Amino acid sequence: MSTENIDILIRASLTDEGELPRTGDVSNSPDVISNGTTMVKNPLKYFHDNYDKDVSQNLKAEQLNYIYVRGKSLAGGLQQGDIYAYYAKDTDLNNPALWTKNALQTRDGKSFVTVSAQSENAIVVTELPFVWTPPNPLGGATYSLIGVIVPEGTQPDFSGVNDFQQYVAGSNNIGWKKVIIDKPTPPPTPGLRWKTTFAYSQGDTERQMNFALKCNNIPSGSMVSFSADNLTGPNPPIKLEKTKVSDGNGSYGIMSEVPANYTGNISFCFYTDAAPPANSSIVFTAFYLDGKGSGPKKQIVVASVTTTN
Repeated sequence: MSTENIDILIRASLTDEGELPRTGDVSNSPDVISNGTTMVKNPLKYFHDNYDKDVSQNLKAEQLNYIYVRGKSLAGGLQQGDIYAYYAKDTDLNNPALWTKNALQTRDGKSFVTVSAQSENAIVVTELPFVWTPPNPLGGATYSLIGVIVPEGTQPDFSGVNDFQQYVAGSNNIGWKKVIIDKPTPPPTPGLRWKTTFAYSQGDTERQMNFALKCNNIPSGSMVSFSADNLTGPNPPIKLEKTKVSDGNGSYGIMSEVPANYTGNISFCFYTDAAPPANSSIVFTAFYLDGKGSGPKKQIVVASVTTTN
């Protein structure tokens, strides 16, 4: 990446004064800053006044977050540069071709912010923030933010970079920030309206069984669940965790290989904070399919229990 005619430092740490190569942890830049879901009213003053602090906040998953980048001139005279920002999965950092596609845009849809430093030690800030809506970090995925400043009118070039940590250590116009993304707060669980328990017996034949709750006019957003008190034997156990009802007349359940002579008490539950329609009901059914080959199979019901509201 070209650094010609630009001498503006984006720090790797609070003690970074521009000496190269940079040492220590270079993945915690105090100058690539998330302000969470709130815009800063006066970014230049705010980020100038706290230049000696890392004020970055955790990002909020699935919400619009505001990202700022700041730097400090290391040379006298006028310097003008364009600041770009990116997000990257940490597993992709050594392959910039994967994450340079993740360039952030500013709040007004631009791909960079132009800044000017008038003198040595002048602080520059992206007064217009970049924006990002981070994903819910499922499966242990971790992310980083990257801010870089290049001479005005040029673009970042990461060609040939295959060791990102080493690259950041050797370049003082790039900041790398490993971030924490707070997962969305789950909606509150509706209260338990009723619980129905009945005795279940498999009989003398091992079978693949279907256990299902069939809803009839159940409000969307309610929740249902079921569980046997004897979880030993069936594979998987006869258990459906609390599941949100998205189709008021849909079915929700599991399949399980149940051994011969299995017995247990099965409880199924309905959760809602609002009174459901008077004609609504939930039917718990245990059944298997009888038939061979690819032709039609007959549904054989072993147990059926109905609870009405």
